[in-house]
Formats: sequence, structure tokens, C-alpha cells
Amino acid sequence: MAEDVHASVFAVDPRPEETVVVSGAAGGVGALAVQLARRRGATVVGLASEANHSWLTAHGVVPVVYGKGAADRIRKAADGKRVDAFIDTFGDGYVDMAVDLGVRPERINTVRDWRAAARVGARTYGEGSAAAAVVVGELARLAARGDLDVPIARVYPLERVREAFRDLERGHAQGKIVLRP
Repeated sequence: MAEDVHASVFAVDPRPEETVVVSGAAGGVGALAVQLARRRGATVVGLASEANHSWLTAHGVVPVVYGKGAADRIRKAADGKRVDAFIDTFGDGYVDMAVDLGVRPERINTVRDWRAAARVGARTYGEGSAAAAVVVGELARLAARGDLDVPIARVYPLERVREAFRDLERGHAQGKIVLRP
């Protein structure tokens, strides 16, 4: 999944003075994506439940509650600036929302909604497309230096792998779900 994060951020190429939205911003992929986009100098708007807003704020992210009316809340959070890029880590209509917000398809990346991406011409980098020792090594160095916070939602012993996957499928964990051998 670390490769997914790097590929997603690389795909939309956030720049200083730009606004990037990340869906699932406090999840396993989103929590890292918001930090990497911030490191590139972008203003980051993170879609997440209100329970995760303090974590996002502490990481320099403008938090926005997901759900009905989220597009209007994003526009307000962007403070009159246009939304330049969108990283979708959740699916569920966010590719279409990005288009409605005026984001050019080549600046939209999803790791979940491949049909919508194909329909609008958005990117689907992730799922191992950046799987390289160099990428994993760089992310590990950032984490070791304290420049990348890798939140751990829960740790499960390997014999509880089914329970871990059920937790992962619910999709509301803040950070990574870890299996311990």
C-alpha cells in the first residue's frame, strides 16, 4: 500500500500554491497521501469523518466531512481557489465529484473506482504500479526521520487475519491495519 500512496501522489503531481483533495484522508492510504502532498507544498483538503479532523489539522490538512454536500464544503474549504488535483482512495463517486469540481481528468487519480476513471479519463496509478524498493525505502526513511507519520489503526495477530480483513473492508480505520506474525 505504500506504493499506492506514492503512485497516487506522483500521478496528480501536486505543486506549491495548488489545492489537492484527498478522499479517505485519514485511512491507510489517505493518511500518507495527505502528508506527501503537503510535503510537495500543496494545500490539502482531506475528506474524513469528524472524528479524524484533529489528526488531519495537526498534519496541516484542511479537514472536510464527507457525505452529502461535500462538494460545497470542499469549495468553501478551498477558500475561493480552484481545486487542482484529486486523489481518491475510497471510490463511491469521488471521481465524478472531482470532475464536477473542475479538476482536469489527468489530475485525478483513484485506487478504487476504475470504471469512473475509464469513463472520464482519470488516472488509476496504484495497486503496485510504483512497487519498487527505492519507493518503499524512501517512505521508510521519511518515517524513520519523523517526516512521515504512519498511523496504525489496529494490530492483529496473524491467526486473526479474517477479522483484520473484515475491519479493513468496513473502511473507516484511521491509518493502517497491521498483521503481526
